Amino acid sequence: MAHSVIHTAIDTCRRIRRRGVGAVEAAIVLPVCFLLLLSIFDFGRMIMMQQLLENAARSGARLAITNTSTLATSNIQSNVTQCLAGQTLGSIAIQVYQVDPGTGANLGAWTSTPLGGYIAVQITGNFTPIVPKLSLIPNPLPMTVTAMMLCEAN
Repeated sequence: MAHSVIHTAIDTCRRIRRRGVGAVEAAIVLPVCFLLLLSIFDFGRMIMMQQLLENAARSGARLAITNTSTLATSNIQSNVTQCLAGQTLGSIAIQVYQVDPGTGANLGAWTSTPLGGYIAVQITGNFTPIVPKLSLIPNPLPMTVTAMMLCEAN
């Protein structure tokens, strides 16, 4: 009987000492898990933004190659901005120009591109992660996308 009382007293002491261990472990592990989750979210946002930029540049180039004499640069820029679906980059710039397909060099105004010439739409901007200090993504991350297509107008 004495052995049983001593054993029960030892178990009670152990339980009292271990009562806060779960809370301490959670306090250590949860912030790390939360930061990992936000980093994964940031990486997904970065990939999504890259895809949106590529699709928007392609859409702008498609519009430009069929309307060299009927649209202005502002119309192409408006189309590209609309294709970004409300997602914004810091210091975004949208350029539309006639391009040399071999070098990618700017040859001048896109509205004077002859039939068979190439038109490019270039979007540049800076992606800012949600957790800039703790993310592996540079802050800001410069992004540039260029879509080049063969002119079908003029």
